[in-house]
Amino acid sequence: MGQYFKSIYFCDYPSEDSKEKSITLAFNEPEAPYYTKIKELSSEELRELIGIKSYKQLALFAEKEERSLNQVVKRLIKKNINGVSFVNPKDVTFVNSRSIPFQRWYPFIEGYSPDFVKSLISNYCQKAACIYDPFVGTGTTIFAADQLNIKTIYSEVNPLLQFLIQTKIKILKSNSAMRKQLADKINQIAGQVIERIENFEEDRYLRERYSLIFGDSKYFEDTVLSQLLRLRSFIDIVKLEDELLADTVTIAVLAALIPVSFLKKAGDVRFKTKSELEKEKVELEFFLPNKLKEIANDILDLEFALKTIPEMILSNAKNINLVNDLKIDAVITSPPYLNGTNYFRNTKLELWFLRYIQFEKDLRFFRDQALTSGINDVKKDTSGSDETDIVGKSALLKNTLIMIYKKAYDQRIPLMIKSYFEEMYVIFSKLRKHLTDRSKILIDIGDSIFANVHIKTDDILIEILTALGYELKEKKLLRKRRSRNKEILSQTLLALEFDNSTYKPEKNLSRYVVKREQKMQIFNLGNWEYFKNNLPHQKLPYSKRNWGHPLHSLCSYQGKLKASIAHHLIKTFVHENGSILDPFSGVGTIPFEAALNGRKSYGFDISIPAYYISTAKISTHKKSECLNYIQKIAEFIGQNGCTKEELNEARQFGFNKTLSEYYEEKTLKEILLARRFLKLNYPENPSRMLVISSLLHILHGNRPYALSRRSHPIVPYAPQGEFVYKNLIRNLTEKVERTLQVELPPNFIPGKIYNQDSTSIWPQEINNLDAVITSPPFFDSTRFYLANWIRIWFSGWSEKDFKYQINSYIEEKQKKDFAVYESIFRQSRERLKQGGVCVLHLGKSVKCDMAEELKRISKRWFNAVDLFVESVEHCESHGIRDKGTVTSHQYLILQ
Repeated sequence: MGQYFKSIYFCDYPSEDSKEKSITLAFNEPEAPYYTKIKELSSEELRELIGIKSYKQLALFAEKEERSLNQVVKRLIKKNINGVSFVNPKDVTFVNSRSIPFQRWYPFIEGYSPDFVKSLISNYCQKAACIYDPFVGTGTTIFAADQLNIKTIYSEVNPLLQFLIQTKIKILKSNSAMRKQLADKINQIAGQVIERIENFEEDRYLRERYSLIFGDSKYFEDTVLSQLLRLRSFIDIVKLEDELLADTVTIAVLAALIPVSFLKKAGDVRFKTKSELEKEKVELEFFLPNKLKEIANDILDLEFALKTIPEMILSNAKNINLVNDLKIDAVITSPPYLNGTNYFRNTKLELWFLRYIQFEKDLRFFRDQALTSGINDVKKDTSGSDETDIVGKSALLKNTLIMIYKKAYDQRIPLMIKSYFEEMYVIFSKLRKHLTDRSKILIDIGDSIFANVHIKTDDILIEILTALGYELKEKKLLRKRRSRNKEILSQTLLALEFDNSTYKPEKNLSRYVVKREQKMQIFNLGNWEYFKNNLPHQKLPYSKRNWGHPLHSLCSYQGKLKASIAHHLIKTFVHENGSILDPFSGVGTIPFEAALNGRKSYGFDISIPAYYISTAKISTHKKSECLNYIQKIAEFIGQNGCTKEELNEARQFGFNKTLSEYYEEKTLKEILLARRFLKLNYPENPSRMLVISSLLHILHGNRPYALSRRSHPIVPYAPQGEFVYKNLIRNLTEKVERTLQVELPPNFIPGKIYNQDSTSIWPQEINNLDAVITSPPFFDSTRFYLANWIRIWFSGWSEKDFKYQINSYIEEKQKKDFAVYESIFRQSRERLKQGGVCVLHLGKSVKCDMAEELKRISKRWFNAVDLFVESVEHCESHGIRDKGTVTSHQYLILQ
């Protein structure tokens, strides 16, 4: 029979050698279950379990019992452990997850294991139909619960972690054949990735952002940084054909960033010491292929698929009250500990690589959204409010704050502690309306020490939650741990229950979501009724084809919303000095009208030319910058010649006709060189974007300014007429100078446009909006990327892009599933002020009632205030032959 051994250390054990100050327990085969339960416990935890702290006490007790030390300790273990639901201490940290396939891809140390979650479900909430994790991290809770066939919903502020979860979900949704195919592709990349990236250029945007975000800080060797920038370019190309493959490779790169850098994760991320740099040097050439192979093997070995679809309901749990129709049976979570850890700074390299941060201030935006758990999270407006007397909810918190105010070496420490519990109070207060009767709340929490003051986080949280009507059922020690100054701290499980029959909604919680001075903004229903009854955009002077500011015509573009409609929607729904976002801004009609009327405006568009044009419209310009940029284009054209590849592309590429059929030979060469110049010289400011927008406008049309043979200014129909040389620089200069003569009104407020997919994570700068007003592509609309193909080609697309990039456009995605709008509605809800409104201008066709589809999708986050239908008989064709199959326009008003 086998034996199992476990040692217990006693500091007073009679031995001169400190390594020998322990007794060794021997367990035989029948005692193996007890050994299994205690084998991972520390000596301190074992001493606490048997109730004996010193060797002297143990020896006296054994002598009294007339038994050996081994027998006495084992008897005490058997006595004290029976009937106790046991948790392996390693399961409540990331230790075990380091070796678990799927969990180990990205080492996020602030987490617990899947087995721990399953044990909680088994012991406390087996009958739960829906579990919520408000601080989901890398998704351990949701994936463990899914294996038990339990539906999950979650929140997570950090976009890096959101990305990891979504990628894992996509993999788990794949069938075995798709997984094998994915694994094979990953292994293929692993075998040649380092060699292949040498054929790619560095991502210029990412290099520029590195300097803007990190300044002079050097986190990588120059060669390693260059490799990472080439990897970014490589992944972007892979993504054109296979998005899931690209995202999975990205995870491997993210896992490599810290190991191959000058940094180290040791609690917080810090620079490695000279000794650590020598001993722990990690080469990207070895780490990345091995990580890719590890991921590929894990994908092949996955023995389970998703049984449910985990749903991200909001990124920020502080906004849980903004969601409709939730029925939560259990909450399982591990909130950030009150330990000073800067969770966003610790992931800044990953956020940079994912392009989720563009400036240094973006990290501050993220920290403002997160639960205040570190000194750097403390906000300037966290003090001086008595809207919620959090100190009055907990006597222990009050006493703790009194002590910490006296001893704190940094004035932000007491503010951090107070804010932490204020925000936890708000989250669990707002959560109550979604909880079913007798729902279970399971919180893994740790205490902390600041300025030698013990912050009993678990006990304070118990007092606060009790004040909200939660009932403590059990408090269980999970493990002991040490603070940085070697003080003993604990990790505890709080098991609570909520009786919703006693629930009464609480007021005055709004300041923790929006700033205190803000009032609830509600649009004027009278203005909306006026719009519906009078349709002012159909009446003079607004009904004129050329109504509006001249810059609306900066560049022709199919699918552009009428400026008069945008004007009246903004007047109706956004008060003066308010703010507005258009997530499908196109060439900027809605943001530009907002800017013209003294509103702060933001916009997104995935199209590169649309981004250039809309940025140029909602900005101010300097004539000198515009003319200098044109001069640089002219010099480049004069000093360079076209390559064979460029000329061959022009002869072979096109849709209705090839590019070479649109232009006289010399004009074509000037266009090809100007296009190359644009690739090499990104238009960094609005003045340069004005120049490029003007050039895009003159690429084709039926007026003398157009560089093409006679075509159409909006859609590049097959050209007609003679091949006549048109001087690019002269025509461009004339267009730019005409544009610069146009004046903007005194109340014009410059806005900001982002070149991004509106379904991805929105920039943190965009917040506290009065309205989201947008006109997404209609279901049966003509494809914008084809209608604008010459302008998109000039902006950098190749024939391959037209084949694959189109899959990222919403007009393609929505034909498969309108659920693609979920992230748009979710983020709109979170970024709007209280009382803010979401207005959608839509197209109804015989095939699809867009308003009804989107109303259904949005109901998780919004209530439908109104749906108004307008005839399209008044709409002009502008000479466009294909106007689609839209039968009416719809205005869907959500709040």
